[in-house]
Formats: sequence, structure tokens, C-alpha cells
Amino acid sequence: MTKIKLLANGILFIHCIVLAIVLFGWLVPKLWPFYMATLLGTLVFELALGYCVLSKWEFALRKKIDPQTDYDYSFSSFYTHKLTQNHLSMKFFQVAATFFLVASLGLNIYFKF
Repeated sequence: MTKIKLLANGILFIHCIVLAIVLFGWLVPKLWPFYMATLLGTLVFELALGYCVLSKWEFALRKKIDPQTDYDYSFSSFYTHKLTQNHLSMKFFQVAATFFLVASLGLNIYFKF
């Protein structure tokens, strides 16, 4: 395995960890500050850039390996298509992610204070 592919897979692994924290971080009360920071950071990147920085880094590396890689900077849409062969639009994932992040932040702040 090339160094570039290993690095791209490492970024994918980190991305999966971040996704797990965003989805399930509320289950571990000791992680609450880190969980909230992860939610807020993810929301800021989503609103400011429209994609996750980890996605851009990963697929910049994957395009070096295979320039034919078709990627629109949406981790979710790319891997959903790769796993199911169905294409859900990037816009769908942007709206769903923004709604989920805002709702998660709001609910966590409401129940914490």
C-alpha cells in the first residue's frame, strides 16, 4: 500500500471516529465538552465551507492515486453511493447534517442548563 493511500485511509478512519462522536457522543457524559466542541466545529465547517475539511483532504489524496475518482466533497454522499449504489444528493446531506447539528446542539444545551 502506498504512503498516500495509507494516509487517505487514516483520514477516513479519523473521519469515522468524528462521525461516531457526532452521532453518539451524548451517550458518554464525561465527553460532553469534547462532544459539544465537535458538534460546533462540524457545524461551522458545514456552514462556512459546505463540506468537511477531512473529506477534502482525504479525496485530494485519493485523486492523486486515481485521478478518475469522482468526488463532490461530501463524505456521506460518496460512501453512501459506494455502499448502496444509490445516489443521494450533496444538498440532501447538507440540509440533513445542518438540521441534525443544530438540533443536537440545541437539545444538549437545553438539557445541560
